[in-house]
Amino acid sequence: MDVEFLGDTPPATASRSTDAEACVDPKPYRRGEKHPLNRLNELSGEEWLYFTRTVLTTAYPRELGHDVRKAHGANKPPRLMKLLIEFFTAAGGRVLDPFAGVGGTLIGAAISDPPRYCLGIELNPRWAEIYHQVIEEGAGIIPACPMTVGDCREEMRRLEDDSFDLIATDPPYNVQLERTMCNGRYPGHRNRQTDYNMVSASDLDLANAGGYEQYLDSMEEVFSECRRVLKANRYMVVIVRNCYQNGEYVYVNADLSRRAKRAGFVPKGEKIWYQAGTRLRPYGYPHSYVPNISHQHIIILQKPRQAMA
Repeated sequence: MDVEFLGDTPPATASRSTDAEACVDPKPYRRGEKHPLNRLNELSGEEWLYFTRTVLTTAYPRELGHDVRKAHGANKPPRLMKLLIEFFTAAGGRVLDPFAGVGGTLIGAAISDPPRYCLGIELNPRWAEIYHQVIEEGAGIIPACPMTVGDCREEMRRLEDDSFDLIATDPPYNVQLERTMCNGRYPGHRNRQTDYNMVSASDLDLANAGGYEQYLDSMEEVFSECRRVLKANRYMVVIVRNCYQNGEYVYVNADLSRRAKRAGFVPKGEKIWYQAGTRLRPYGYPHSYVPNISHQHIIILQKPRQAMA
């Protein structure tokens, strides 16, 4: 069987890297195996390369408690979270989700190969109860991960510095409005009503902020705590959907990326998750263009080894 090296850095030059990992003496490995210098995950070169595509097109099966978890209008497929967790952590890695919802990230960590530890923080007790219901009904099929109920800004302050290998989360996308995809007109039109049911009555819920700037300020506060508890050189992935509110398209992904950068993260890229089964609605027809938003942004950010100036 042929032995070859995969990746951008050939073994002859690897020792000249400035990264500490490059001090390891590289050894030959076979195609399909993990590179001996790979400290990020358990993937082979082929699997690594495939993940770096910036567009993800898939429809996930209704499984792993979906019929219960769908009560949360923005629940994330565990297999999507598994994909992210398996790229951004190695075996034994610790994952944090500060907006855990009904536990998609926790289930994704539990079904990863090998399973990862994941701590979830969720403000709304209702969603935490649904997660525990899914685990109980799974009768041991899905390993349980810890879920803490509370405001993530407070709960994360109890966590140690540099204690997680990945933060993967799906925060509120914006201030929640009763009507969306419109400019305030057509109050009787059902297709202008949002079908995303995930907001609590709590004043601590970021979706109940007094306005978009206040929402961004709160998210920056969250990002600052995320940076503190994340290990150096590790990643945070944030799943977010842009929105159309008050007659205007809002680039939430760009605004959150800028706030994360202000909190000390380095933007590294994004993956576009195209949701092939998105229902199409005639929002602007027949007068104006209003988009059917059928994708979400998976923002990829990294905590640098040293604080940025």
